[in-house]
Amino acid sequence: MFRWPDDVPELFDNRVRLRAHRDADRDAIVEMCRDPVTRRWASNLPDPYGPADAEWFLRERVAPGWRSGSVRGWAVEAVDADGLMRYAGNVDLRGGPAGSLGFALHPWARGHGVMAGAVRLALSWGFSDGGLESVTWLARVGNVASRRVAWATGFTFHGTLPRQLGPQHGRASLADAWLAVVVSGDELRPRTQWLTPAVLRGERVVLRPHTEADIPRIVEVCSDARSRHWLSTLPSPYTEESARGYLDTMPVEESGGHRVAWCVADPKTDVLMANLSIFDLDGDDPNSGEIGFWTHPDARGRGMMTEAVGLAVDHALTPTSDGGLGLRRLQLLAAAGNAASAHIARRTGFTEVGRERQAERLGDGSYDDLLTFDILISDDRLGHTPGRT
Repeated sequence: MFRWPDDVPELFDNRVRLRAHRDADRDAIVEMCRDPVTRRWASNLPDPYGPADAEWFLRERVAPGWRSGSVRGWAVEAVDADGLMRYAGNVDLRGGPAGSLGFALHPWARGHGVMAGAVRLALSWGFSDGGLESVTWLARVGNVASRRVAWATGFTFHGTLPRQLGPQHGRASLADAWLAVVVSGDELRPRTQWLTPAVLRGERVVLRPHTEADIPRIVEVCSDARSRHWLSTLPSPYTEESARGYLDTMPVEESGGHRVAWCVADPKTDVLMANLSIFDLDGDDPNSGEIGFWTHPDARGRGMMTEAVGLAVDHALTPTSDGGLGLRRLQLLAAAGNAASAHIARRTGFTEVGRERQAERLGDGSYDDLLTFDILISDDRLGHTPGRT
């Protein structure tokens, strides 16, 4: 049992402090809870959110939570651009000994590692003094910023749980959630490398991270008959929801060190022309991976994909100290009848090294031989040099 606010422990690191909430935090809480990003991911916030709602939060949620021990919640303070400590958000630990984590960050403090520092402080206290043995994190699928905090503070990801979080934006159904857990004794540091797609620029293409604006073009590609012939596992019909689900898998695989994916865009219009990814980066050989791609009908036969693959290969085989992925080998697989993919492989320096008979299932249910190409760091890569921003 705790007396609020007197018994709330203050926790510090060199940039972040956790302390009891104060009445003076009310206006900043209102600002945070009116912010569109906060509202996008939070459930059940009053609309509009006003001072009375912040007062209710302090008196009816924070204070009783500490008194009962059911929710231990702190105000987060951090150093701002002027070197002053100011309110930056909330973090709380709920329940126990198997607890859960919640947090929200004021817009001014985002992108500076503030919440990772706050969560690390809260978890350290929870495991040492708060009687916790494990802590679970849940976030709506797509909330990459929250996932990055969990990744940075040592959580292990355990997949996606369907229909776990409250409905929002007028939807009747519950939302799917990402799940991760950290246990007492874990080091509160990242367990994997988060692979962030570097921006690579060529003459006819730019490789950049995907955005939601790419969804209509992804639907066009994945509904195209030629694409569906060579990509037999695509959903049918392929909808905007399918494309959004595909984009939601990217931070999952990037945060696990498995895959890095790019939108291949027109450098003048920024319109998606293709998709390219390097994957299997967490396999038995951490210095090897596989490259795959598909191309929008608008971009076929223009040499754009050849340039994009060349840029990605050079980036993959560039040492990590120089900003690359630090691989020594890449593999490319293509159905024997997919002459365009085989042509790109050969044009970008890959060598055909094998053929598996009737190993590739096609969209019509038939099977084709599967060709294997590879390229080594010691091979001639035809002079491709990736550009980075």
